[in-house]
Amino acid sequence: MTAEQTRTEGGTYASILRNAPFLKLFSAGIASVLGGTAAQVCLVWLIFAATHSSIDIAYLGVVGSLSAIAFSLIGGTLVDRYDRRRLMILSDFARAAMTVALVLVLLLYGFDLVAILFAEFVLTAFTVVFNPAEQSLIPAVVPGQNLPDANGLVRSSRNAAGFVGASVGGVLIVTLGAVPGVAAMGGTFLVSGILISLIAPNRTFLPSLASGLRRRARFLSDLREGFAWLYRSPGLFQLTISATFFNFFSAVFGTFLVFYASGLLHGSALVFGGLLAVEVAGNGLGALLVGRVGAVRYAGKAWVVPYGVVSAGFVILLALFPSLPLALPLVFAIGLFSSFAGTAWLSAAQLLVPSEMQGRYFGIDGLGSWAIIPLATILGGLLIASVGIGETYLLAGVGWLLAGLLFLIPRALWRLGYPPPATAPS
Repeated sequence: MTAEQTRTEGGTYASILRNAPFLKLFSAGIASVLGGTAAQVCLVWLIFAATHSSIDIAYLGVVGSLSAIAFSLIGGTLVDRYDRRRLMILSDFARAAMTVALVLVLLLYGFDLVAILFAEFVLTAFTVVFNPAEQSLIPAVVPGQNLPDANGLVRSSRNAAGFVGASVGGVLIVTLGAVPGVAAMGGTFLVSGILISLIAPNRTFLPSLASGLRRRARFLSDLREGFAWLYRSPGLFQLTISATFFNFFSAVFGTFLVFYASGLLHGSALVFGGLLAVEVAGNGLGALLVGRVGAVRYAGKAWVVPYGVVSAGFVILLALFPSLPLALPLVFAIGLFSSFAGTAWLSAAQLLVPSEMQGRYFGIDGLGSWAIIPLATILGGLLIASVGIGETYLLAGVGWLLAGLLFLIPRALWRLGYPPPATAPS
């Protein structure tokens, strides 16, 4: 099949999964998420069992966030300079090796918080290289018109894999222990790397070299060019800025859902688990809907309205009318609309951003998302301690809604979609 044929033939979910390179990428991602989520649960339990300190557990999240902030831009720029398939393989094998080293330390020397935090830093660093490489590689193996459905399959399956992985982590802790659970992550990273290595090398896995990008020796000049390109693309630039606000309030909602379940709903762990389950179900369905309704054609609207306005309104309703029969469909809807918006954005970006710029674009976008989460967690925790979970959710919902209404105004973001308008700048 020629490249031109690949770009013009349509397909269903079944035909997308029959695409051998995509199927390997798809399976590798599921393996990584399953093992990574299970291991994260085991690491948290290891720290809790050894120290019973919430501060020590918080260190794990802070170290991961700091690593992501530090390496997002570096990873994105590397993706635009080197073969993306090889970077993903290197990242997987490096994460597997780091996991093996951590397991050996835990087995030979016992609990070591510094070793766990160091491993978390390294694992996250290679993850933020892997992610933009994967996001930039998918358009090279999937026909353009099938990208929304392919991204929907990826996001939906990984939400489910994360939920299953967390459950598997709990089972491993009870049956085999936390350290074997951590070892499982190394195995899944190894499986992921092997699957990606089986994808036949292809020159399209390299960024376009027409601009001579790879001939430049100056890494920082490439990075500056990425920021300059995004600034000159008003629709995508405005979307990136809006994501910082939307993700801030979304993080407050998601991080403290357990407080909502226990404080306002007066529920047990079963209620909290039920809320998480319906959110995962909403995420899965929302990702799959993008291709079905052609949302990539109006990606800006599909981003701002569901994620910036409607989801915010649902959080306000959760705060004003706390009851389980209402909370379950509202949390499901928040998961659905946020996943729908994210998949529409990702698919449009893969089609609109030049191949040689995609790594830096996704790296810059990821930096904003990672950087805002620690701030949202800290401020959300302080608000809950000061005024309570109901008032915190209400403030977050109102702030989120105001931000969403504000970003309804920029015309470039509102018109963002694929194909771009004829008047859009090149």
